[in-house]
Amino acid sequence: MPVFGLTGNLNCGKSTALRLLKKKGACIFDVDSKIHEYYKNKKGSIYKKISALFPQAIFDGLIDRRELGKIVFSDRKSLLRLEAIVHPAAVRDLKSWVKNARQSGRVCVTEVPLLFEKNLEGIFDGIILVYVKRDVFLKRIKKNLKLSAATASARLRCFNPVEKKMKKADFIINNSFDMETLKREIDILWGRLKQYKHE
Repeated sequence: MPVFGLTGNLNCGKSTALRLLKKKGACIFDVDSKIHEYYKNKKGSIYKKISALFPQAIFDGLIDRRELGKIVFSDRKSLLRLEAIVHPAAVRDLKSWVKNARQSGRVCVTEVPLLFEKNLEGIFDGIILVYVKRDVFLKRIKKNLKLSAATASARLRCFNPVEKKMKKADFIINNSFDMETLKREIDILWGRLKQYKHE
């Protein structure tokens, strides 16, 4: 069965779309959730490296993801150092999951925020892009993540422009509207995923 990568820029609704696809019957894998597991594993090499490199992000023995985000998104060198610690393990686990998912007999979808940025499109049978219009994005980022427009724009620069991603994606979901509209979009998408044949 095919394996699809689901991607999109910051706060566009990727995780919500993934949850809806899971309810439809897709087997799923969330790379961000896997990374959060790394952060919580105090005995793991990733936790140890992050705590050594970014001690100011450690509170009560835990990695404070919000504080870590403030540090790395305000300094590109710090971001690159963090990515060098985390991304190799995440990509390894992702590829392992994809290999096993192909044998599952089910439609499988994994959320990969930096799919295009890390040139991972080749490991999937098809790519699903979720996007929101910029004005909607700014409203949601302020409400959901409590970030200013300037901070949100700075984080958004870590992603490739959505227009470029649209040209590479096999399926595009516009999540600029309400939940009911998104559910209808996912209904249509699910039917297409089940019938998909990789060319």
